[in-house]
Amino acid sequence: MALITRKQREEAENLIYKVFDTAEDGTHMNSDYYRAIFSKMNDDQFYNFFKSKRLPLRFHYEIFKVEPKMDTVIAAFKCLTNGAKLIHKVNLPHVYRDSKGRPVQSQECLVIHLHIKRMKQNVIDKTHVALNTEKRDMRTGLLSGHDKGARESDREFEGLGAFGLDFTMDEMSRARADSLRAANEMVSVIMSKGSVSDKDITVAKEDNLSKNMVNVYLLGAGVHSNLIDTEYMTPYTARNKQLGYTREV
Repeated sequence: MALITRKQREEAENLIYKVFDTAEDGTHMNSDYYRAIFSKMNDDQFYNFFKSKRLPLRFHYEIFKVEPKMDTVIAAFKCLTNGAKLIHKVNLPHVYRDSKGRPVQSQECLVIHLHIKRMKQNVIDKTHVALNTEKRDMRTGLLSGHDKGARESDREFEGLGAFGLDFTMDEMSRARADSLRAANEMVSVIMSKGSVSDKDITVAKEDNLSKNMVNVYLLGAGVHSNLIDTEYMTPYTARNKQLGYTREV
């Protein structure tokens, strides 16, 4: 039994050629390219061609000759989707609902429908906001309990660095992380002024729980680093030395 009928194949081919010709504005380069490929296939080969995991159809362009414009792309989209709208108003129920429960709508904007399923991690975990930062591991500075999911990954920090968001990186890795004195200072400024700036917060070199932990491990291994230690001493030992404290043996 054939996988596809002759009529179904003709309808599929005609749609492909029509969409390509509409996007190209009549140059026929892509439609002629795929017409030559399909002419060598029987119906079963044509059907299996579209079962490949790679993208079976690719748009080929030529500079200054075949360069789709936005109006031809929109026309091709309408041709492919039988006149579906590309510009929509988006419901925003999280912003406002009226007395009848109807959500407020955004201005018309471009809406793209993805065929990729959203991962549960992106739907729930990555939108989690910590409400209580009091419960934390005092060695690493990581939150524990219900709010332990509020953390930044290495890839997220790499993304901030790629976009040059240095102040955001400072905030996420210091005052909003495990620099507890800076965090208290930030909250105090917000309570008094209603807002806070990076210039309003002073972050001491040793005010970082995770940095202190790594520093202690390095000192225990006999490794001197430029993290926070001075002359192979922790900040606590260095302060006691400055005050003249000595330990009795």
